[in-house]
Parts: sequence; C-alpha cells; structure tokens
Amino acid sequence: MKLSATTRYGLRTIALVYLFVLLIVPVALIFWRSFEHGLGQFWEWITTPAAISALQLSLLIVVIVVPLNVIFGIIIALALARGRFPGKGVLQAVVDLPFAVSPVVAGVALILLWGYGGWFGGVESLGFRVIFGFPGLVLATLFVTLPFVAREVEPVLREIGTEQEQAAATLGASGWQTFWRITLPAIRWGLTYGIVLTVARSLGEYGAVTMVSSNYPGISQTLTLLVHSRYTDDYNEYGAYAAATLLMLVAVLVLVAMSFVDRRARNRYAEASTTTGDDEVEPDDIHLTPPYAPESIDSQQVLHEKERV
Repeated sequence: MKLSATTRYGLRTIALVYLFVLLIVPVALIFWRSFEHGLGQFWEWITTPAAISALQLSLLIVVIVVPLNVIFGIIIALALARGRFPGKGVLQAVVDLPFAVSPVVAGVALILLWGYGGWFGGVESLGFRVIFGFPGLVLATLFVTLPFVAREVEPVLREIGTEQEQAAATLGASGWQTFWRITLPAIRWGLTYGIVLTVARSLGEYGAVTMVSSNYPGISQTLTLLVHSRYTDDYNEYGAYAAATLLMLVAVLVLVAMSFVDRRARNRYAEASTTTGDDEVEPDDIHLTPPYAPESIDSQQVLHEKERV
C-alpha cells in the first residue's frame, strides 16, 4: 500500500506527539523536580542509608535473576522450538502466564506457597525466611520476568532452523560444541534483547515485590518501594522524585553497558567471520579424529564441509 506524502508525515507527527506526551514529558518533569532544589540536595536524597541499601538490594536482585532467566529461558526456548512431546501446549501457556496474571496476584500466590501455613511454609522453622525477606523478592522478580528470554529466543531458533546443527552433528560435534559454536551465536541478538527486558523489569518491578516485602529499609526495600514509601508514607515528594531519577539512571547505565559489551562482541564475531570467510578451506586443512570427530569446529567449517558433501 502506497501512502501519500501528506499521510506519511501526518502519521509520523501523530506517533512523535504520542511518544512525546507519554514518555518524554513525564520523564522530563521527574528530572526537573529532582534537581529543582539543586544538585547538592539531590545528592543528599540519594545518598541516605535507605537509598544506598535499596540500590544495592535492587542490583543484587538483578545479578541473581538475570543469569537464572538466561539459563532456564534458553532451555525452555529449545524445548519449545526443537522438542516434540506431550503437553507442549501446556508449557506454552505456562510460559505466558506471567503476562496474563497481575503481579499482585503473583505475590499473593507466593505468600500462599511460602508464607506461614503455606505448602512450603515449614522452611521458616529451619531459619530460612522466604516471604517478607530477600528470597521472596527474588522469587517474585523471577516470576514476572520468566517469559522474556524464552519468548525472545524461541522465534529466533525457529527462524534459523536445524540445518547447521545437523551438519555439526554429522561431522561428529558433541551437543555442547554444537550449542556453543553454532546455536548460541545465532540466538545472541534475541538473547540480548531478552536480557535487556529482564534487567528493566527487575529494576522497575513493584506489584509483586510489594506483596512479599516487609518494606524495611536495609532488609527488603528495593528502589521502587523506596519511591513509594517516600511519596506516600514520608510525604517527601522531592525525595521520591530523586529516588525515581536514581532508578532511571541506574537502568540507563546498565542498558548502555550491556549495549557496549554486545557491540564489542558483535565486532569481534564479524571480524572472525570475515577472516574465516576470506580464507579458503582446503580438505587437508580440516583435521578430523576418528570417528570423524573434529578437535575444534565452528560454523564456517561446518558450512564449508556441508557444501562439499
């Protein structure tokens, strides 16, 4: 469908105004109110013991949740994209459950499971407190961020197919070699986006964590809970704006750092691919050990060998 120039510019203007009103204006207002009393006052609000402990707790949750979601997200994505087993549709529905269920409901469910009198509430008698403690915050964040990695990686796995993996298996590569040298580089963009979404949601989650947190500073108060506590309990409006700005700055810094690392990895992979692609692979250059198991194998070698076959 071909649109006229007037229609195209009109749609672009509407989209920009929509983004400006919903995103730019609120964020700009928070920044402005945070620094309204000067940089010194802002620094004082974000360096209180409660703010520092809330920042440390939020970052610690991210450090724990992201690796767990990456590991289990990739496993789930591989099962959904490559596996054929009874109950696959049920697994699809379970993965999407956090999208459909309110985070508050998820917090209530965790209380019923791990709270006093719950199915697993007996662990408290062993001195391991889950609800209203740090483990509860981790479980709540894991629940709401579960689908991100799996749902970003699964369509990539379906798109790339299994040809290269089958070629690697034909050449004698082990399952781990195939995953590390072929599958993982192919899904890295979807995996990166899933990690970005997980980090952003982990830092900004409020509904689930507020149900399983005691909201005590230094014990189970995250940055989002600190913002709410300052605004509603302490009536410290500007302190809440400062904490919200700190939360946004941390999220932006984490995402920028991840983008920088991902770009460096992308450049290294591109250079390695270019170097490998420029060099002609002769049959004598491929060293196989009986029974046809390569000592080292990469995607380019697999493709060249597959073409010969």
